[in-house]
Amino acid sequence: MKISIPLQCTLLIIVSILSIIIVFISQLMFVNPFTSSWDQVDFTLAVSRFDLMAMQPHFPGYPFFILGGKMLNPFVKNPSEALTLFNILFYASSIFPVYKVCRRLLTSSYSWFSTAIIYSTSYCIIMVNQPMSEGAALAAFWWYFWSLLFAFERRNSTYILLPLGLLSILLGIRLSYLPFAIGILFLFYSKLKNKTTTWRELIYFSLFGLAFQACWVVALIFSEGSLTGFIKLSLAFTSGHFNDWGGAIETSKISFFERFFIFTWDNIVWTGIAARFAIIILIYIILLAISKKNVPAHPVMKLVYLMFSSYFIWGLLAQNVDKARHTLPLVVLIIFFLCSIIFSKKGSFLILTLSLFLLGQQVWNDVVLLKAEATERPAIYKMNAFLEKFDEPIVLYTWEETRVLQYLHAPYTHKRIETFQFFQSDSKYYRGKTILLTDKVVKGFRAQGISLDSKISKVLSFQSNELFDPVYHEITLYKWEGN
Repeated sequence: MKISIPLQCTLLIIVSILSIIIVFISQLMFVNPFTSSWDQVDFTLAVSRFDLMAMQPHFPGYPFFILGGKMLNPFVKNPSEALTLFNILFYASSIFPVYKVCRRLLTSSYSWFSTAIIYSTSYCIIMVNQPMSEGAALAAFWWYFWSLLFAFERRNSTYILLPLGLLSILLGIRLSYLPFAIGILFLFYSKLKNKTTTWRELIYFSLFGLAFQACWVVALIFSEGSLTGFIKLSLAFTSGHFNDWGGAIETSKISFFERFFIFTWDNIVWTGIAARFAIIILIYIILLAISKKNVPAHPVMKLVYLMFSSYFIWGLLAQNVDKARHTLPLVVLIIFFLCSIIFSKKGSFLILTLSLFLLGQQVWNDVVLLKAEATERPAIYKMNAFLEKFDEPIVLYTWEETRVLQYLHAPYTHKRIETFQFFQSDSKYYRGKTILLTDKVVKGFRAQGISLDSKISKVLSFQSNELFDPVYHEITLYKWEGN
């Protein structure tokens, strides 16, 4: 029996909304209770006491994200879960701007369908359900993206204030999204070109934009005590943040082509779009192969190209490619672009069937992954449980793991170490105790040219899901046998 077009559209909208509801309810049911990385500890501690000097959180402060956690903390009584819940609720609000942006290119039914696909992207959902700023930043990004189009389409130039204000919220959640400010320049250029505003008005709007940003920057300066102290803190953070050995891939040790491959394939495609499910990539490839590949001619696409390009360059050259979460805005822009191509014309039965399967697969993956993220202990939690029951006095030398162990109130001695020279000097004070090293410390020593083959022995390894813990999904303990 052939289904009429109106009924097909109605069913497509119902399926899309149901899919969004299932994912949203799953997010609330499986709120991640773990705080398993340095950054997560920084954010969580900041909910109780905001102190940049104590790295609660680390620079630049992420004030609007922390504010969201503070507002919800009285209701959940758990700072980490409060941040995650803020992510979930704010991300759910992005359904409106995503739909509105899609609606400029697609029919109502396909706009809902595209919104459901974008919203349920599995890696995005995983990151939203962590006490990290990425989830809230992704929501703020969509609101900002929509506001640019909204202001672009209005002849009244006063509406420019809307994206300027939302850009302040976006950067106050995640400053690394600064390249998206190019959207404001695009808006200014378009307004001048269409003669709907003047240079004098744009100067006024620019001042308003600076004032909006100053709202959170000045607040951070006051929290630090002085402008001088704030600048010193920012310089101290930025000078060491990308250079310390340990969990990160060092730019100097991999070629540009290796970095490009990791960034594009591993981070954006394999992890970001597919969440490491080959079936997702296969479906997208087939859909693109059988679609008519019509790219809609609309200002929204110019904005997509511009914002994608600016952030891509920034992410490739300035971000830590060891962490795929830095590519999230690129991931959603690509999926939006793919949906605009696949659904720009009336799709065939095969396209519709494959697209429904894609959405169903993502929703299923979301539920499974959310449950795993909320119930399976991270590797560092497993290591801590093992060491708490260790039958000998121990001292553990770590890299970033110490931050989490401090948060967990580990009862044994643990220290963050950076150089082998200091380790040799410090370990002398612990004669009679079992000295343990994590694999990140061993890696760091070897990077310093130290041969450890006869000085260490493997004790045990602990694993967790790499999607949840990209750097510390596997931790290996070594016993120090040297003198």
